[in-house]
Amino acid sequence: MRSFILYILAVLVCAACSADKAKDAESSDLHILLPSEPEPAKAVRMPMSDVTTRFQFQGKTCEAQIFRTADETLDKVTDEQGNEFVDNRITLRITTGGRTLVERAFTKKSFASVVEDKFLRHAILEGIVYDTITPQHIVFDASVSYPQSDLYVPIRLTISAGGHLGMETVDLLE
Repeated sequence: MRSFILYILAVLVCAACSADKAKDAESSDLHILLPSEPEPAKAVRMPMSDVTTRFQFQGKTCEAQIFRTADETLDKVTDEQGNEFVDNRITLRITTGGRTLVERAFTKKSFASVVEDKFLRHAILEGIVYDTITPQHIVFDASVSYPQSDLYVPIRLTISAGGHLGMETVDLLE
């Protein structure tokens, strides 16, 4: 009987040890995930844009192509919250009768003569759009703005039949 009791005790000890090994095996499958470093935020880019407009100017059919692309070679702009933005380069090409009247690439620095430097440092070139024609000029509107905001400087671009470019800021009350 004594051997039978020892046998039962031995079985219980083995069972207890097996249970501990099972717990260890279960705990080895347990993986603790620590929070990882957040990925650095990518700079925000405006979508590429390619717009072609046809119009009559001084009796000739003209075509204006405006192509906007985010340009990684330009200085990035950071807003007050630390978000980073890629500035844009916009190419304006005006053709008439197979001849190129104007082909020019603009960045926000192209407007340094009409926009304060303090504003330009925190702004991007948002866009250029065809507006209208006058008897002497083709008129486009440009916008230099704080990224993702309503704060901008409206600029009027005028192009003569000879391809001369003029620019001025526009009063928002017009």
